[in-house]
Amino acid sequence: MDDLEDGESDDHHLYGHLLLESIRDVRKYTRQMKFEHPSLADYKKPFQAPPESHILEFESSATMGEKVQAHDRKVMMRVKVSKLGLSAPELRKFVLLAEARYNPQRDELKMSESREVSSLLNKKRLADTLAALITEAKKKDDSFADVPLDFVHYKYKPKPVFPESWTPEQKRKTRKPVS
Repeated sequence: MDDLEDGESDDHHLYGHLLLESIRDVRKYTRQMKFEHPSLADYKKPFQAPPESHILEFESSATMGEKVQAHDRKVMMRVKVSKLGLSAPELRKFVLLAEARYNPQRDELKMSESREVSSLLNKKRLADTLAALITEAKKKDDSFADVPLDFVHYKYKPKPVFPESWTPEQKRKTRKPVS
């Protein structure tokens, strides 16, 4: 160190430090897997599918081990429109209000939100938006009967039919015959 001039050093450059930091991260998670994760087995529970009364499906992503990323706050909500409990005129008005977010082939409303700073707030905003759509669809002031349903935005995708020989043997035995 004595023979180096001012401003010089024998330290790693920036990329070397980033490499060392990533190695430290790998070691940290390896240690967690080895020592902490086996103790989590005491807390495991069997999977239970959500009941039929839970009709909303929320989808979001989370980047583990890093600071909050911009894409982590995006939330997508799906709901079967037929399960909302609306009458036929209300359902028609709801579909008109939903516009391009409604998939007629799957009878599904799909909305996403990423305006708020966290995924929980975006989830709340989606739930509020759905509640507002349902409230507006139930209003009796205008039924929009003169407005036709238009699904120009949606491109119908045919469901492929595969030969029975392609399905696994076990599924073939348990499958009901198609009529």
